[in-house]
Amino acid sequence: MATTILLIRHGETDWNRERIYRGVFDIPLNDNGRDQARLAAEALRSDKIDAAYSSPLSRAVETANIILEPHGIDATLHQGLLDFDYGDWTGKKDLDVALRWSEEHALWNSRPHSIRVPGGDTLQDVFDRTYGAMEEIAKEHDGQTVALFAHRVVNKLLVIGALGLNLDRFPFIIQGNCCINKFVRTELGYIIEFINDTAHIRNAGKELLPADF
Repeated sequence: MATTILLIRHGETDWNRERIYRGVFDIPLNDNGRDQARLAAEALRSDKIDAAYSSPLSRAVETANIILEPHGIDATLHQGLLDFDYGDWTGKKDLDVALRWSEEHALWNSRPHSIRVPGGDTLQDVFDRTYGAMEEIAKEHDGQTVALFAHRVVNKLLVIGALGLNLDRFPFIIQGNCCINKFVRTELGYIIEFINDTAHIRNAGKELLPADF
């Protein structure tokens, strides 16, 4: 049988708007992020969701709670969906990081798979953890539809894994706040139905940050 995966990024936070590195720091949604989650809830209202899992960080949990409310289910917290650890960059603005860690910052934007963020993770670290989590969850819920609520880096890595791409494609994947991705896991691999769908936000005339951050 096949498992349908609905992969959803959390809604906007103030640190998204201010281009501050978040990672494992527990920054909450802002009001626009909550509006985005409500629009995603409407977009998914008619979908049958059998189970859900969320990163333990509150921005993902609150997004999950809003989206799952019409379905009458709660998300199980899963450490495998925890965000990338930005180490020494956590809580710092992108411009400040570019000035203080110019070489590492340049690599992060061009060849992010080739570096370890100072004091933090590598993409390979997080890919191994999070793709393993998605595989485990998909096998456990064979024949069902499962919603996963996670983060920009995590989602991009899961898209890469589902597509069978190498980590050097990371800069070429976009994941907007409260975007929806839909995969179907089969015995032969993942079938991709859509990636980075934000039509529910754009069509409602709500703001969606243009930068992939």
